[in-house]
Amino acid sequence: MQPRARAEWEPLRHVLMHEPGIEVFFALLSPSAHLYERFFDAEAARREHRQLRSVLSDGFGVKTTLLLDAVRKAARQDPACFEALLAFARERLATRVSGDPAHLPGRIRQAREEALRLDERDPAHLAMIGVLNPALAFSPSGITTGLSRPLHNLYFMRDQQVTTAGGIVQARMAVPEREAEVAFAGIGLAAAGCPPSGRVTAGACEGGDVIPIGDAVLIGTGPRTTPEGARSLCAAGIGCDEVALVRQRGHPLVAGHDPMVAMHLDTYCNIASESVAVGNPLLLAAAEVDVYTRDGGEYVAARRGIALDAYLSERGFSIIPITTLEQLCYASNFLCIRDGVCITPDTEAIAPGVLRRLARKAKASPERYGRLLRQAEHDLAGLRAEAEFFPHKKEVYAHGLEMTSVGLTNATGGYGGAHCMTCVLRRG
Repeated sequence: MQPRARAEWEPLRHVLMHEPGIEVFFALLSPSAHLYERFFDAEAARREHRQLRSVLSDGFGVKTTLLLDAVRKAARQDPACFEALLAFARERLATRVSGDPAHLPGRIRQAREEALRLDERDPAHLAMIGVLNPALAFSPSGITTGLSRPLHNLYFMRDQQVTTAGGIVQARMAVPEREAEVAFAGIGLAAAGCPPSGRVTAGACEGGDVIPIGDAVLIGTGPRTTPEGARSLCAAGIGCDEVALVRQRGHPLVAGHDPMVAMHLDTYCNIASESVAVGNPLLLAAAEVDVYTRDGGEYVAARRGIALDAYLSERGFSIIPITTLEQLCYASNFLCIRDGVCITPDTEAIAPGVLRRLARKAKASPERYGRLLRQAEHDLAGLRAEAEFFPHKKEVYAHGLEMTSVGLTNATGGYGGAHCMTCVLRRG
């Protein structure tokens, strides 16, 4: 089937995912340095990821393909895929020689020559070279093995590409740590039978900032997607008539800039059905929308400066509000399976860890995070008193939504929920 996604509420057919692997261990040595939100149990995160896949496939009949499985299988059968994987591994294997290579002892020279013969390796080994980015240093005294920049965030498969009504467009990551993920995901997409149809070539654009809503698409701009990147995405062909460019300038309760509090659009806003959106009112009101409509082959400005909540209402969406604490616990990072049916993180289970980390940040920088912490603590008291943690809210039931909670207490520590962990290959 042709890869595409016209609207979040269309039936989900096929997703590409990556199970958190050994690369996560290295990120957890310093979580914040590797774009993670907090420390977590990596083995528990793997179990949670498997549970998510099981709910998708066994509970809802969604085809789930693992990135590494697809790449390894295709590379064994398709010479073109093997060559693409081999080229990627060659880029990712870093080798360095101390001094004149001619002066290396014979066994060291032999080891170096052996290391460079990557065409003799099997696809599984090449794939792990791609994920881990190993580095070999050769010197007269011996060989040192290390890692340069593993693909720590690869399990957030939403971001390396954007699935639109017109096909899959490869993204352009905002941070250097994630640049190589796009190339590896591209190999995986082709291996899964869904080769990309285009590429973002300017600025930055990540998949978590893009939400299709039928004849229109929401594109968040902020820490990870720039207006230039959004324009490049549109030029690549997204197959819709209207673009709502959402500007998020930061969290109103945080003094100064913290890109991780509302990193992507789907960390504070998402679509649960054809008529229901979920979001944090404070952030929805603060975000401004510029509307562009298609005129021939270009998108031209139609209206500017509309609040996101107002725009969603204009489009016919009722909005289920989530508190600041729920937003920090990835309540909006659910995955819509079909109209009104979603898989969501268990926000109540995530809350204690999020609050502990926020309390540490507020203690270290009270002027910056004090208001955010006080609001989150206030939210906790109210949510517990009313037993109203998302998705177990009166508004959810009133709108007839079917929300299945999955325990992603650890896996969300990398900064993302069920939505972020799935690359949609096909809806409809």
